[in-house]
Amino acid sequence: MSILNQTEAEGDFRDNLSTIHKDGSRNWIYVQKPSGRFYNSRTVVSVFLLTFLFLAPFIKVGGNHPLMLLNIIERKFVLFGVPFWPQDFYLLVLVLLTALVAIVLFTAVFG
Repeated sequence: MSILNQTEAEGDFRDNLSTIHKDGSRNWIYVQKPSGRFYNSRTVVSVFLLTFLFLAPFIKVGGNHPLMLLNIIERKFVLFGVPFWPQDFYLLVLVLLTALVAIVLFTAVFG
């Protein structure tokens, strides 16, 4: 098959609708329920993360602070029991940038 014929064959799908037959009747498309190992693993991980998200504010660390609290109105954020106020976010940004650079360098050297 030449390149020209192959291009024409690939371009035929643009000439018709995939949901209508040649005679004009409707071509019904039915969805299939996903299944498999990765789908089940994704479901388990999502249930775990949602449970963590909803229960983390009720778990106390050190008797005072919750495990995770994101209070946007009062601008108070607690991550793993450590409170962060707005003036502390430059420290958090520095830690995250350091972690990012460390991951990139580790990947470049040992990857």
